[in-house]
Amino acid sequence: MKRILITGAAGFLGSHLSDRFIKEGYEVIVMDNLITGDMDNIAHLLPLEHFSFHHHDVSNYVHVVGDLDYILHFASPASPIDYLKMPIQTLKVGSLGTHNLLG
Repeated sequence: MKRILITGAAGFLGSHLSDRFIKEGYEVIVMDNLITGDMDNIAHLLPLEHFSFHHHDVSNYVHVVGDLDYILHFASPASPIDYLKMPIQTLKVGSLGTHNLLG
């Protein structure tokens, strides 16, 4: 079974991609710090065997047990209002988050 990590999974893109990859038979591991994401977007996936949620900020060290086939990095505040409210956090997620995910 292929394994995929999706960051920003409680947001619009991440949640829809989580649905898709579960339907395609992947093991889906997701991370979100829930600053702008909403657990309601992925709540229906939580009971599934091949889905796991990690409440985590990717601007901190990222560790996932086992090999991954894909990483989709969508963690970031996604609106101009959020950018203005959290400019440093937005930059950290983009730069440090990418660095941490590449290991």
